[in-house]
Amino acid sequence: CADPPRQINMARSIMLLSSFAVASALVVSSMPTRVTSSRSMASKISMNMDIMSTAASLRGPDIFWGADGVAQGYEESDIKGQDNFGKFCQAVSAAGLDQTLRSGEYTVFVPTDAAFDDFKGTMTADILKYHVVPGRVPSGSISGDLQTLNGASLTYRRYVRKTFLDNAMIGISSAGASKGQNYPTDVQCSNGLIHAIDMVLVPGEFSSV
Repeated sequence: CADPPRQINMARSIMLLSSFAVASALVVSSMPTRVTSSRSMASKISMNMDIMSTAASLRGPDIFWGADGVAQGYEESDIKGQDNFGKFCQAVSAAGLDQTLRSGEYTVFVPTDAAFDDFKGTMTADILKYHVVPGRVPSGSISGDLQTLNGASLTYRRYVRKTFLDNAMIGISSAGASKGQNYPTDVQCSNGLIHAIDMVLVPGEFSSV
């Protein structure tokens, strides 16, 4: 049997180890949770789904905490979440166009949720159709105006080596090691392609002047 001094020292050691374990757990639990970049998750999206199913599961451009996150223990460049496409899917379903985008072959220019929040007009079926082009149109092959299901055409222009349709840049991405946003482009679906954009396009609103 251990002598009393040794028993006291062992008890102290156990108490210290227990205190350290509790303190470590508290530190870990109090640390802010970091969100994974949408760019690193892109390979996990199934490409065998139709346009609507893909848009519903697609992760959009990263949203960064910025200055507001510092008080909560985040770096300004930490990722807060993603700007996804749920509001587009809801609008398409409400307009009765979801079956159209599940059956035919189309290229769809899908605005993010933030783009829907910024849109001040009334969302209609005609506006949604203005985002849909028949067939598969990869971003690299866009070289002219594109006629939409709306009947009107998206106006093509090339500016500072970037492709625009009306006022929307196609293929927004950060340059180099910067912490800019990356919009999914050329997302393959079973019945078409998705290009994410940062605004709602409205027929007749674009002017080249």
